[in-house]
Amino acid sequence: MSDKRDDLDLTDEGIPAALDDQIRQMGKRADELGWDVWKVIQNPRLSAYKKRLVTLPDGRREYRVWRPDLREALDDLSSGRADALLALDLDRAFRDPRDLQDLIDVVEFAPHSILVDSVTGSLRLEKGRDNFDAQIRVLVANKSSRDTARRVASARERQARSGKFGGGKRPFGFCAGAPAVPPGRSDVDSFVCPWHGGRDCVSGVSVIEVEARVIEDCSRRLLQGVSLRSMAAELRSGDVPTVRGAAWSAETLRDILLRPRNAGLVVYRGEVLEDVAAPWEPVVEREVFEAVRSLLTDASRRTTAGVAPRWMGTGVYRCGICTPLDADGFPPETDDAVSVKVTIAGRLPRYGCKSRNHLVRNAAHVDNFVQSRVLAALTHPLAYELLDRSAAPEVDTAALRTERAGIRAALDQLAADEVLGLRTRSQVLAGTRAGVARIEQIDAALNASISDDPLTEVVNVADPVAAWEGLPVANKRVIIDRLMTVTILPTGRRGRGFDPASVHIAPKHRLTDQ
Repeated sequence: MSDKRDDLDLTDEGIPAALDDQIRQMGKRADELGWDVWKVIQNPRLSAYKKRLVTLPDGRREYRVWRPDLREALDDLSSGRADALLALDLDRAFRDPRDLQDLIDVVEFAPHSILVDSVTGSLRLEKGRDNFDAQIRVLVANKSSRDTARRVASARERQARSGKFGGGKRPFGFCAGAPAVPPGRSDVDSFVCPWHGGRDCVSGVSVIEVEARVIEDCSRRLLQGVSLRSMAAELRSGDVPTVRGAAWSAETLRDILLRPRNAGLVVYRGEVLEDVAAPWEPVVEREVFEAVRSLLTDASRRTTAGVAPRWMGTGVYRCGICTPLDADGFPPETDDAVSVKVTIAGRLPRYGCKSRNHLVRNAAHVDNFVQSRVLAALTHPLAYELLDRSAAPEVDTAALRTERAGIRAALDQLAADEVLGLRTRSQVLAGTRAGVARIEQIDAALNASISDDPLTEVVNVADPVAAWEGLPVANKRVIIDRLMTVTILPTGRRGRGFDPASVHIAPKHRLTDQ
């Protein structure tokens, strides 16, 4: 029997879809047959028609209807743990002829007697009985499912090409529209959109500003170097929930930032419909979205499990014993530098080497010392020189996007010409290579045009100190790593107190008086 859900259709015989009604109807039929119910098997939201790629017992991978519920029933029947199977209806139980044939084989070749019945009488099997009627019914049901799938796919494509929201769970950043007015209610104005307070908004189209700001802010900070984990941790302590109210995670945030609709793009079956204008306003610019997607889908991107860092120096400051300064007193340029972590263990938080227990420093003292050097740079009269002026070159983004769309259309035409015999294979390959190469150049130029320097939030502002103090820890970590290399050294001074000489700071800039 099928799990309870609002959109479940009735059978041709009028069997109600509600789960409780199904249990009642099946229990009544079992009593009429004189059967003892040994097990009730539900298939929560499993399709008896849709196929997926599965691994067969012999190791082959084929597309099959995934029915663990049916496999469980067949195992019980063939092993003798059960000797009868009751279904609500043939149409509810089977939509794939292969599944029905598996059941027929178990009934026919099992060493013991097996009976199969249904509430509606549409499914009845027993050894030696002609099963032609059941097989024909399943074929008809299978064709009906294929016809429905084609109609739904066609409707989805029409919706996409007309710029309409396809329905389902509302996407983060967009409201679900005004709720439906229950039958018989005349107080229509009482049923308003919880986000906009009226009935004029459109599901999946009207933007929720507070959620849109999350998408925009996280997209920008991701490009600045802030990690998904750090931003998800901030969101968990904030007041903007996810669509379903679950806790924010890096995976949830990643899925949201990768949605093309953020850039006002309409997608059908994974492909962006470049010639379709979305009816909603984009949350971020196309170039920002493309840069975010490029970053998050980069196969070389390193991701590590764990919680987001809570301290400015975790993974940023270096251990001066494992990664010593060179002969001239400068930190070596290496990708294998050993960083520090924070331990508490009943004491004040301390930075210690990640590899060995041979270096510890009071975390607050070190952070205060590092922050004093950061603020000295941010408040310097020439602080504007810290900005990366090459980060956002001037480009005609509209012209580049138009050229990119034209190249894509030309590549599609090349493929069509090859099929029609108008061009040779070598001509198509040469044209494809040239087109793909130019698209890569355009993407690089567009991505460069939206590079956002993390220092813009604290340089050339009215109060750099207040701006710095108001930044999340994740942003501070990025700026520290941008401005300097911090190395914690062994201290030669005995006794209590912080030794500034044990923290070596090598600026990555050329401001004077630093």
